[in-house]
Amino acid sequence: MGAIAGTLADSASGVRDLLAEVGDARIKWVEVFRDHLVVHPERRSEGAAIAEQLGITVATDYPATRPGFTMWTGCWNGMDMYVYGDLRGTTRAVRSWPT
Repeated sequence: MGAIAGTLADSASGVRDLLAEVGDARIKWVEVFRDHLVVHPERRSEGAAIAEQLGITVATDYPATRPGFTMWTGCWNGMDMYVYGDLRGTTRAVRSWPT
């Protein structure tokens, strides 16, 4: 494993910049790590819009959880960023495991 890039102070500064760009009222909480931020929107329905505003375009759907969600991932201002959002529309049914 390589050395962890950045410091907690850098990440905390990134949170300040994030709130200035997105708006404090739209964010419920932010998990701060040395090398990335995890954003939890006030309303998860805004997750996709927040990700788009930050230029984050990669999405992974988690339909088997209750409730299902989509995690948007990408890089913003040199930091890895993860944004929770509502599960994107899906037509396949979620089945119980095992069948």
